[in-house]
Amino acid sequence: MPDDRRRRRTNAGPGEDGNGDESEDEDGLDDDVFRVLRNRDRRYALYFLLEHGTVALDELADVVVGWTNATTYGTASKRLRDGVYVDLTHRHLPAMADVGVVRYDHESGEVSLSCSGTVREFVRLACEAETGPEGRP
Repeated sequence: MPDDRRRRRTNAGPGEDGNGDESEDEDGLDDDVFRVLRNRDRRYALYFLLEHGTVALDELADVVVGWTNATTYGTASKRLRDGVYVDLTHRHLPAMADVGVVRYDHESGEVSLSCSGTVREFVRLACEAETGPEGRP
């Protein structure tokens, strides 16, 4: 029986456990938050927002591309930076906004962290686990 329930939850839509009930825990964590954190660029964006609150999309894209390419000891190309900008704009920020983790103002280009205290603490712990005490990937 537990295997059937797990299968239903896996096949359920976002926020549903297969019975039409929300799969959100009392603390605000749900499956959608974990889906957001599964992607490295999204995590890096959240880590930066955690430290800076509200930032311009251009700055966020620069930071994410810089962190993802920090091990290459070189400067990221404009093409790579533009790709990250487009991915943030059309994929990552909408996904994170749908879950309620960030607010993205299309008009101003401002992005801000908008998650609950529990989710914010979870993001902080994920950042610490992934980046170490320095807090930078």
